[in-house]
Amino acid sequence: MAANLSFRQKWQVAIRLLILYSPLMLYVNLPESFRTPGKIVEILPFILLFETVVLCFYFVCITATDWVQTKLHQRYGEDFLLDFNWLALILTMVISLTLSLLYSKAFQWTLYTILSFIFQGKATQSFIGPHALFTPEVLTYMHRTNTVFNQVIMLSAFYLIIMSRSYQQLKDVQIRAERSEKEAALSQFEALKSQISPHFLFNSLSILTSMVHEDADLSEKFVKQLSKVYRYILEQRDHELVSLETELEFIKAYTFLLQIRFENKFEILVDISAADQKRYQIPPLTLQLLVENAVKHNRMSVQEPLKVHLFREAEFLVIQNTWQPREQPETSTGIGLPNIINRYALFTDQKVLSGHQNDFFTVKIPLLS
Repeated sequence: MAANLSFRQKWQVAIRLLILYSPLMLYVNLPESFRTPGKIVEILPFILLFETVVLCFYFVCITATDWVQTKLHQRYGEDFLLDFNWLALILTMVISLTLSLLYSKAFQWTLYTILSFIFQGKATQSFIGPHALFTPEVLTYMHRTNTVFNQVIMLSAFYLIIMSRSYQQLKDVQIRAERSEKEAALSQFEALKSQISPHFLFNSLSILTSMVHEDADLSEKFVKQLSKVYRYILEQRDHELVSLETELEFIKAYTFLLQIRFENKFEILVDISAADQKRYQIPPLTLQLLVENAVKHNRMSVQEPLKVHLFREAEFLVIQNTWQPREQPETSTGIGLPNIINRYALFTDQKVLSGHQNDFFTVKIPLLS
């Protein structure tokens, strides 16, 4: 159930009512002789006083209406006033009529008291009487007209409060949905990282085992690069974004391991300026996932090495690899690229683009500042 309107929201509704109905109310209540620019300027202090009193009374009525609606929601359910059934309509009319009558009585008494104080008890002689500004006939007309307007105003207030409650509920639902979406994307990312680590570690240790007795220096370098890769995975576990420079340093270590594994059948070219590397950010492991996808889905040989090119194009980072699909592709989890798309949706409205173009497969990811 939506909570009561906040203090600020009540004032916002009151100000909206004042802006909506004040011009019409002043037109109805001001005598025709006062509807000239000169006279309006002359009685401007009175108009400002009138508007201030009206605004305060609107706030009180809105507070009362908000309390009544809360009780109705507790008794009949959260959607009771939005169903437009007969009971809801009757209660709405009764509540609005009651508030408008109370408002009229209280407002008239308050305004009369203020005028009497300002004019030192001469308000009745100056403003009310057979020869005064407001004759009994005029007062009767004004009272009847204002009662109708007050009923309309209270109805407007009633439904403005319902709209404010509904809007707040919608915002709460959107916030919960965004939070759930973010948690789902992060959970998927964590699952993907846990999937990457054992699989990649197993392959790397197998390569190291076969290499350690053949080339000690290369084995030492391999171990250092492998430690960089896993340090990066651990350090960026709780980060939503990293600098492009940091991600590219990780990719260098990761590429070294792949080149040892595939015996130089794999090549990666980075064509991004140092200034851009420092300026932009991306979600961690984004490039690793795209490079791994390229390795997984494409064949490679000494004659046909797999080439991956990284470069900037406008506000996108382009990852482009030669399109050399395997005859028997490896089993895919199907969550690599969708994971990147979902994670980027948390940071920007720009879409991740991907597709085949000539002899290349291209992915464009937005660069985040």
